[in-house]
Amino acid sequence: MTNNLTIGYTCNVRPPELDGDPKYGEWESHETIEAITTAFEKTGNKVILIDVDKDVYHKLLRYDKELDIIFNNAEGLEEVKIRESIVPFFCDVLNIPYSGSGPDTLANALDKPTTKEILAYYGINTPLFQEMDHYADRLEEKLQFPLMVKPISEGTSIGITQKSKVENNEELVRAVKRVISSYRQPALIEEFVDGDEYTVGIIGDYIFPILKVPFGDLPDNPVIRDPHVKDIETPFMTVMSYNEEGYLDLARQTAISFEALSCNDYCRMDFRKGKDGKFYFLEMNPLPGVHPVEADLTNMARHAGLTHEEMMNMILWEAIKRNRNDERYSDRFTEDKVVGVRDLAVKAKGKLSFYGEKISANNNGKNSTSYRLVKVN
Repeated sequence: MTNNLTIGYTCNVRPPELDGDPKYGEWESHETIEAITTAFEKTGNKVILIDVDKDVYHKLLRYDKELDIIFNNAEGLEEVKIRESIVPFFCDVLNIPYSGSGPDTLANALDKPTTKEILAYYGINTPLFQEMDHYADRLEEKLQFPLMVKPISEGTSIGITQKSKVENNEELVRAVKRVISSYRQPALIEEFVDGDEYTVGIIGDYIFPILKVPFGDLPDNPVIRDPHVKDIETPFMTVMSYNEEGYLDLARQTAISFEALSCNDYCRMDFRKGKDGKFYFLEMNPLPGVHPVEADLTNMARHAGLTHEEMMNMILWEAIKRNRNDERYSDRFTEDKVVGVRDLAVKAKGKLSFYGEKISANNNGKNSTSYRLVKVN
C-alpha cells in the first residue's frame, strides 16, 4: 500500500541554529517533522514538506494539482499580523482542502483580546483585561493587581516570563515596554488568576484527558507557564480526575469555546482555576503543537492509550471526513485512497474508553455537537 494520498505538510521549519530560541518555539523541529511524516507514510501516503516562507503561495500553486490535502501546522510569516491565516487562506483560493481551522478562526485566535471578547459573549469565564498600545497608557480602574502582561498575538508562551506577573505600576510599565519593544505589538493586560493551570484537547468530537500543571510541585516555585516551565513540567503534570469538582464544567467550557470560535478537527485550550473555584479561559491554540513526545496534545493522547502515529491519523481523518462532504473534493478522497488513514483512525478510536456523560456546547440555541469524554487508559 503506497501513495494512497498525497499530503502537503505545511509548517515553519526551524533551522538547527535556532533551536532553543523561544522566539521560534512554534516552528517545527526536525524531530517533529520526521515523526509526522512517518506517521502519514506508514498509512500508505506520500508526504510533501512545504516550508512556509514568503514564497508559500507559489509553492502551493506548484503542487495544487498533485496534492489531495494539506496537513497544516504553519505559524505563517512572523512579520504579518494574521500570519497563521496565510496557509488556509491560500488553500481556499486554490481549492486545496486542509486540516484544521479556517483563516477567520486562526485570525481571531491569534488576537487574544478578540478571542476573549467572543468567548465572553458565549458565557465563558475570562479574566478582566485591557489592551495597551503604549507603556504610558492609563490602567483601567476595573483592573486590580496582581496583573499578567503578555503579547497580544503570540503562542507557545512566547514573550512570557516569571516577570510577566506584575504587582505594581512600576513593574507594569517595565513589562509593557518589554512586550512592545521586543515584539512590536501591543500588550495584553489581564488580572492574574492565582491557581493551577489546566490544558484541554479536542480531536473531532472527543475531549481528551485533561492535564493539570501543579505549580506547587515544580522546582523554583514558578507561578507562570513560561517556556522554561514548559521544558521541565512534563514529569510533574497530572491528569485531572473525572470525579474532581469542576471537571464537567471545564469540559463544557472547552466545547463551547471550540464551537464559538468555529474550530475544525482539533484544538487545545488553557484555563486556570481561581480561588473562587471557577475556571478562567486563558488561551486557545487551534494549531497545537504535535511534537511526538513533548506536546500537550501528544501527552493527552498517550494517557488515553494512543500512540503519536494514531493521534496524527485521527486528526487527518477528521479533516478528510469534513472535506469529503464538499463536492469539489469528492474525487480526492475515494475509499481506495483514504483506506490507510481511515483504518488506523478507526483502530485508534476503538482503543478509547469513555465516561458515561456527554458534553453539549449548546451555543445560544444553535445545534451543537455532543462531545465524548475520553477516559484515562
